[in-house]
Amino acid sequence: MRVRTAPRSALGGGGFGGGNATMGFCAGVMLTLLPAVLLWLHNQHSIAFLETQSHVLPGTDLATAGCTTHAAGHGAAGSTSSTLPLATRLPDLHTAPALMVSFGNAAYFELAHNWAKSVQGIGAPFLIAAFDEGMMEQCLSHSLPCTKVSFGEGSNTNFRGDFAAFRLMGAVKVRFVLELLEQHPTLPLVVVSDTDTVWLREPWDYFADRSSAEFFISTDCLSHQVEEEWKEMHGQPRCGHVPGNGDGHALNTGLFAARNTEAARATLRAWADMLVDPSQERADDPEHRGVDDQLALNNLLDLGGTTPLSNEDFRTTVVYHGRLKLQALPVMLFANGHVAFVQRIPWRLGIAPMVIHATFQRYGLAGKRSRLRAFGLWHMDPPEYYGLVPASPSSHSSRNSDSGGNDTGNSSGGGLQAAAAAAGGRRQGMRNSVPPLRLLSYENSVRQFVDAAEAERYPGSNMPLLEKNWLGMSYQLQALRDALATARMLGRILIMPQPVCWCDYDEHPHILYRCRIKGTDYGVPFECPLDFLLPLDNLDAAGVQYRHAGFLQHPQVPAHIRHSISLVDISPRRPENPFLQPNQLVGHAATVWPGIEQPDLLRVLDPLQSAAVLHLRGDVPGFFGGYGGSAGSVAAAQEMDRLFLSILGQESFFCCFTWGDADDEYRSLKYEWPVPLEDGWQPWKAPKLRLPEWCDRVSSQYGNANFTRLPQHPCAYMRNASLVAIAADGSGQYNRPWRMDEGR
Repeated sequence: MRVRTAPRSALGGGGFGGGNATMGFCAGVMLTLLPAVLLWLHNQHSIAFLETQSHVLPGTDLATAGCTTHAAGHGAAGSTSSTLPLATRLPDLHTAPALMVSFGNAAYFELAHNWAKSVQGIGAPFLIAAFDEGMMEQCLSHSLPCTKVSFGEGSNTNFRGDFAAFRLMGAVKVRFVLELLEQHPTLPLVVVSDTDTVWLREPWDYFADRSSAEFFISTDCLSHQVEEEWKEMHGQPRCGHVPGNGDGHALNTGLFAARNTEAARATLRAWADMLVDPSQERADDPEHRGVDDQLALNNLLDLGGTTPLSNEDFRTTVVYHGRLKLQALPVMLFANGHVAFVQRIPWRLGIAPMVIHATFQRYGLAGKRSRLRAFGLWHMDPPEYYGLVPASPSSHSSRNSDSGGNDTGNSSGGGLQAAAAAAGGRRQGMRNSVPPLRLLSYENSVRQFVDAAEAERYPGSNMPLLEKNWLGMSYQLQALRDALATARMLGRILIMPQPVCWCDYDEHPHILYRCRIKGTDYGVPFECPLDFLLPLDNLDAAGVQYRHAGFLQHPQVPAHIRHSISLVDISPRRPENPFLQPNQLVGHAATVWPGIEQPDLLRVLDPLQSAAVLHLRGDVPGFFGGYGGSAGSVAAAQEMDRLFLSILGQESFFCCFTWGDADDEYRSLKYEWPVPLEDGWQPWKAPKLRLPEWCDRVSSQYGNANFTRLPQHPCAYMRNASLVAIAADGSGQYNRPWRMDEGR
């Protein structure tokens, strides 16, 4: 299928053939309006408007484009395409130096739009292949260049839930890229990335400097050190693209680039053929895995082994029976989700990646959105989300983000919220009347808490990592419940703290060797994603508004919010005179105490209500004592308890202790949940992990009984004191050679 593209003249002049009079009129209009346009753009930049300043393809002349669209709307003569927003036209593939491509349907338009904004930010020509009419309509309404690609009914569904559709979608994607190259021989390079990727900088110099490679692809390798060292027999999983290792490739087809060479096209052709061949639908392994597009390409490129191209160009490898020159993209620069969001390697080493792929995550779209937001890579939130007020009435919105107004929570805190809103006042002129952003943040003292518990419970030694993780997560859940209840009562939005973990999350029980995934570069404890603590889809479904850790450092947050912070110290006991007047306070600070109830809390914080941010400092778990003895206090407590239980659902636990479809009841370890507010306040005490009573009931299927003997398993170290030191060893990184007897 040839992709119809706008001719060069159309991109430069709007495809408008109305003659010199029309062009002169356009020029005159633009000269007249230029000062106003420049002033408007300056104002947009000053308030750090999140919307991209132009949806028009890079290289398009903004002046003539805008004029053409306007003229077409008034019946001016011209091509049919000029009646559409110019940015919806496809790029000129006959002259483009390269093209970025992604695919999507209406169900994932939000991700696709975020991808498009990131690509626009680096100035790259791009194209979205839409699988359904809903996606095409969304592209049109947002002025994004899309072309329709269909493979039958059901293309607007969630592909992951239908393997046959997912496999067919893979074939359609590969053939689409192949036809782009075949029918546009002057197009030198196509870069394909999933819609859950975000581009931070342009990759063209990187590809140009590696001219010998014909095909580039990302990997699921989790160690940049393994790639730096590039050694044979490194013994690390997922990094088999380094020659001389027996694990095979772990290529990720969510990001690849193909040059317009015969070898690259032949590889694409063979790849697509595999995906429509019924005889190759299932892998020849004990599990008979379904062969999707990713497994198919890995199997294809594994054929004939992997050898370096030359001693000088050793990072380019020859694969697929010697037919293709391949370069695996380094995880430092083309980061997968674990490298970027769990290990945080680029940030730790101060190296900006070119692109990040939101893989290795939990909770589907909610999880991807959350992680991208946490790192400032989610471009879909309106200005109000950051506390900005748009310069004019705006319809910008995000389907799954709040508009910046505060979460009112239960009505008990309504008085204080109303007072805070009144203190914020109203913006004048054309600005929207939106509630001022009022926030509550809190200190996460979990490291100090776990260290103290370790000294008390394991004097002279160390606590096993899994027990630290269980204890730390239980602490952080209690703190979150108390902080969320306080924020809702005050009519404020909660800023989540940065969670801290001592164990990674993995579906395979091998995590019980050292609480980290094999072949990684991080130590413990580590700053982990919010989805390690909470099921984010439940949080979104409950309608809880929140902001991520580091929100106040986001460049879009205005200074009047960042600098308006009042401290709320949590004292071990109630002060003699806690109810100070503003003229009695030294700076902006107040003191609360464990077990403080709503009436006293509102009274203590009343002098600070004008602050944009209240920050709780001290031991948050157990500080909130409930809603007092008012008539609605029981109902308020019950409402908060129901909310928090709906957030936790059945998923706030450590996983996984077993594998396969057996022993599901022994798979996870539930964290200690907060005592319901309805049961009344009591001082919070650190919980103790007990020996599971099911240790000897785990079956031998899939090796599950053997997993109970791994060092981090409580059934192992709680019954064998000699394993405690091994289980407590968090030293070093976990990318050394694998030993079969490790941890035993």
